[in-house]
Amino acid sequence: MNSRQRLLDTLSFRRGCPPPRFEAEFSDELVKMWTQQGHLRGESPEEFLGLDSRETLPVEWGKLHDGTRVVMDEDDLAPFRRAYDPSDRRRLSVDWPELVAVFQDHTSILWDSPWDEGFFQVLGIRDAESFSQALTMACEKPCLAEAQMEHYATFLETLIDEVFSKIAIDYAVFYEPIASNSAPVISPAMYAHFVQSALRRIVDRLARYGVRHFFIWTAGQVRPLVPVWLEAGINGFMITQAGAAGISYRALRREFGASIRFFGGIDWRTVMDGPRAVESFLDSEARPLLEQGGYVPHLDDRVREYVSFEAYCAYRTRLDALIAEGH
Repeated sequence: MNSRQRLLDTLSFRRGCPPPRFEAEFSDELVKMWTQQGHLRGESPEEFLGLDSRETLPVEWGKLHDGTRVVMDEDDLAPFRRAYDPSDRRRLSVDWPELVAVFQDHTSILWDSPWDEGFFQVLGIRDAESFSQALTMACEKPCLAEAQMEHYATFLETLIDEVFSKIAIDYAVFYEPIASNSAPVISPAMYAHFVQSALRRIVDRLARYGVRHFFIWTAGQVRPLVPVWLEAGINGFMITQAGAAGISYRALRREFGASIRFFGGIDWRTVMDGPRAVESFLDSEARPLLEQGGYVPHLDDRVREYVSFEAYCAYRTRLDALIAEGH
C-alpha cells in the first residue's frame, strides 16, 4: 500500500491502517548542523529517515502588486482588489498545462493551501503598527474588513474553480495564525463575524471538487476558536506549539467530537527531555489517538538546531515502533 492510500485510509478512520510517516519541517540550521556532523551524507533529513513525501501545487494564492498596506478607507480597496486578482496569469506557472497533465495522474500525496493568508494577513498586517491599524479599522469601520473578506472569498472561489476543476488534491490547508500561547488575539465572536462565512464558502467550493479533508494550520492557544472552525466545515487541525500552549489533541476530541482529524501534536519539548518523556507522552497522548484513527503523528513545531541527531532518532524510532504495534 502506497503512502497516499495510507493517508486516505487514515483520514477515513479505516481500522488497521498505519498512517504515513510525516514530520514537521526541519530547519535549515538543523540540516546544516547534522550535515557537518556527518549524519546526512548529502541527503535531506526526510530522505535519510525514509519519511513519506508530500507535494503541493505551484499556484500563487497570496497577494500580488501593492495590496500589502492596511485598508483604512474606501480608496484603499482598489489596490487591495488588484492584489487579489484571480485573472493575473502570474498566479499559475508558465508550464501550467503540462503540470496539469502530470498532477492528474499523481500517485503521491498531493495537498494545497488555497487559504494561504489568515485574517490579519489579508487585512495587511506586517508588524505591530500595522496590526494596531488593522484592529482599529475592523472596530471602527467594520464594513471595510467585511468588504475585504468578501472579495478574498470571491477571489479564492474563482481561482479554485480554475485549479481544482482539473486537479484533485488529498487535503486542503487553511493558514490561520491567530493566537499567542495563552489566547487568541481577538474574541471568537469577532473572528466569526468577519471570517466564518468566507471559510464556509471556501470549504464548500473545495468540496465541489471532491476535497473531503480540511485542515486549519494554526499555532498557540486556539481552543476558543475551534467551534467557529467546526461550524465553517473544518474537520482537521495541525496546531504548532500545541504542547507549549496547553493544547491536547485527546482533549479536543473528547470535547468536540471523535471525527476530528489531526496532524502533529507531539510536544517537541519531550524530545529535549529524553526517552522517558517521549515514551510517556506517546503512551498517554499519541497511542489513544492512533487507536481511534484519523491521526498522523509528528512533532508540534519545526525540528530546530537545538535537537540533537541522537535525541531525534530515539524519538522517531519509538514513534515508528508505536505506529507498527497496532498494524
